Amino acid sequence: MDIFEIILGSYESYVIGVKCRFKSQTKELELVQSFNDHVHQASIRSVACSSKYMVSSSTDETIEVYNMVRRCHVHTILQHSGTVTSLSFTPDESHLISTSEDGSIAMFETGTWKLKKLWDKAHKGSAVSFLAVHPSGKLALSVGKDRTLRTWNLVKGRPAYTTNQSSMSAYYFFDNIIWSPAGQYYGLPLNTKLMIFNVETAGIAFTIEDNHKIHGATFITENLVCYGSENGSLHCYDIINKESIWEIKIGDTRVKCLIKIDSRLVTALSDGHVTVWELNGSKTPVESCSLFLDCRITCICNNSLKKSKIVKDESDEEVEVKNDIIVGVNIPDKTQNNKRKLATNGISNQTKNSIKKKKSVSNSWKVSENV
Repeated sequence: MDIFEIILGSYESYVIGVKCRFKSQTKELELVQSFNDHVHQASIRSVACSSKYMVSSSTDETIEVYNMVRRCHVHTILQHSGTVTSLSFTPDESHLISTSEDGSIAMFETGTWKLKKLWDKAHKGSAVSFLAVHPSGKLALSVGKDRTLRTWNLVKGRPAYTTNQSSMSAYYFFDNIIWSPAGQYYGLPLNTKLMIFNVETAGIAFTIEDNHKIHGATFITENLVCYGSENGSLHCYDIINKESIWEIKIGDTRVKCLIKIDSRLVTALSDGHVTVWELNGSKTPVESCSLFLDCRITCICNNSLKKSKIVKDESDEEVEVKNDIIVGVNIPDKTQNNKRKLATNGISNQTKNSIKKKKSVSNSWKVSENV
């Protein structure tokens, strides 16, 4: 029985699916690779999921769109002229927002992927590093190489106000933003610091300082924030009481990214180790299962699609999610609407060694030819 599926991006330009499931006739969990795809031509920078679609971006300046109901590649977005640095769906999943080193922020309509709004100089022409949408969907925050934090009114589709952050660091840039579950707080990692801001007071609620660079970070609860550092350590802090809750060493390389899924925490080290941890309030988490992917992980997201869920596809037909894995690797041009699928008879529980090979996908994939 599958519990959840995560999507990972890698430096080797692969998009990889990993499922967490119960072992046969036991209550033990295991991680198994569900698919890998090599549609990008350069390293993956961001991945994001809605209840139906998965999108990935890369330094090759493209955004690739997958239908996770039919498990196929369906579209390529060629809007940006620079590395696409971040992707995020609005909470109602009606729009996809992308940021790029070309200095723009773009908003696309989900499903048709038509450009609905473009801020071509969102940060005065400087590269836009990251954008995060508030849980309410009414506003978003973005950071860029101009050392500013900008607030965007998504209801009216225009910028709201700008905060200059240049005094915080003369050498480093913000490249990530995290929201708390209810949206009362947001966090900005900056080198060895993690600054937590209170939305109501518009001030810093708590600043966490580490001896090593901070990479992945996420809120576990509204008051508990967790982050991974350069030396492979995982930390949890209470931002109300301003104290450390727990700290564990989970590897020898940097904790590149982490994500909370229900009552579990998933961590990914830059060397390819993916681990699921069982959370229990303020107690130290317990390792549940792990998997080694022979690649350098760059980003992570949670595929929220449930297997028994009935959703609409592009033709407005009701489709039930299947258990088989079908993923496409074609890159359609602007005029091509055909969608190819790649069928497989099953994928081994072990990670495919072909992740390192950029010339072809795993041997278990059978590519259908256009007729």
